[in-house]
Amino acid sequence: MKPPLVYFCKLVVFPVVNIFIKKIEGRENIPQKNSFVVASNHINGRDHLFIARFLKNRLEDLRFIGALDSLKILLFSGLLYYLSNTLIVNRKRPDRKNILKKAIKCLKEGRVIIIYPEGDTNSGPSLLKGKTGVAELAIRTKVPVVPVGMRVKGFFGREIRIGKPLYFLKEAKLLEEIENNKKEYNLLLRKTTDRIMKEISKLCNKPYPYEN
Repeated sequence: MKPPLVYFCKLVVFPVVNIFIKKIEGRENIPQKNSFVVASNHINGRDHLFIARFLKNRLEDLRFIGALDSLKILLFSGLLYYLSNTLIVNRKRPDRKNILKKAIKCLKEGRVIIIYPEGDTNSGPSLLKGKTGVAELAIRTKVPVVPVGMRVKGFFGREIRIGKPLYFLKEAKLLEEIENNKKEYNLLLRKTTDRIMKEISKLCNKPYPYEN
């Protein structure tokens, strides 16, 4: 995040957000230094505020991955995306290689990437099938993934559960052997993604009906 947004969040936004946080579990699972990826279920646009709140000590390092593929998003979120240094994805014309390159660069610089593997907001009873970008990012950088589950409680209220960091060192080693085998590579990404989604499922108490 850029400094103006960091100060605004600490002085104005977070005192309001605190009112709606009913419970936060697992703060001890948040790495205190170095890079990591936060992977959370995605209820609605307010998720960003709650995630930023429990990562308030790393605000300058936060990098969200967000969609910017419509005039509506541009009008309502364009300035916020700029101030938060959001890594932008155009879902209509996805450039997976480019966004992955940018995210890897951020992690190498010691940043924290926030990603919603469902790929879209989802207030339904079950999780959506996870996109494999989170797995590819974790395997290629060897940084831990911190799974997060959020639940709505009351009017705008949230319960937040933070899981233990997941490491994929074995998968990273396997990647070196199968990277040129597209079928095996995609299978590795799928299995890794489903493992992450399974942990998110436990934390938010929403079933994930796609795991292998």
